[in-house]
Amino acid sequence: MNQNKKIFSAILIALTISIFGIGCGGDDEAEKKPVVTQRPTAPKKPKAKTVAELVASLGIDDRIYMSEEEAPRLETERIAILKFFNAMSKVDLNSIKSMLFYEDHAELDTMANEGMSSYMDSVSLIELLTGESPDGISCVMAIYEIGMDYQVQMWFYKGAGSDITFNAAETSPNLIEKLSGDLVQKYFELINKKSEIALQPDEETSYTLAGELTSSDGAVGTDESKPGPPDRPSGPIGR
Repeated sequence: MNQNKKIFSAILIALTISIFGIGCGGDDEAEKKPVVTQRPTAPKKPKAKTVAELVASLGIDDRIYMSEEEAPRLETERIAILKFFNAMSKVDLNSIKSMLFYEDHAELDTMANEGMSSYMDSVSLIELLTGESPDGISCVMAIYEIGMDYQVQMWFYKGAGSDITFNAAETSPNLIEKLSGDLVQKYFELINKKSEIALQPDEETSYTLAGELTSSDGAVGTDESKPGPPDRPSGPIGR
């Protein structure tokens, strides 16, 4: 009887060792296998729409032209610029004011009262060129084609997303005659030149600024070295 108990105990111990031995071996093998964790895939950034796509989707006035090369990189800025000048072309005062620097509202009202609608009706093309000031402020130059004449506006803009606002920069009626090459860069060169001249003494001075000869008595004449109109095609600008 005791012999049977001893045999049974030995068998039980052997089975126990066998079972735990297999289990331990399995755990070691599992520990050796690398745990592969799958990282979540980041969503792809949406591709910025081209100017042509934005013009179509936003219903922009077909007189407004901005090339891909001249457009800002950010789509939000492209949208803001197109919407702003679309409102200008249609003389939508409420829309303009919603994007216009507050200090320029009074000037806009004056323009509206002095025939802005008739002026915009005579515009056949608005070409938009973008860039930055020497201080790094974003800007857009608008060149208005009116018959065989061209007029220039320069605007600075700030903000992001849907909160971009525009404010007018200094321009003159015959500015287009003083621009050539990179028109935006040339504009700031002229402004810098004007600032330098403004610091000169007033007494017995005369100077030439972008083709205009001005003397200390205030008379304005024509400088023979005055540059001609910018080198542009005879047809619509940019087309």
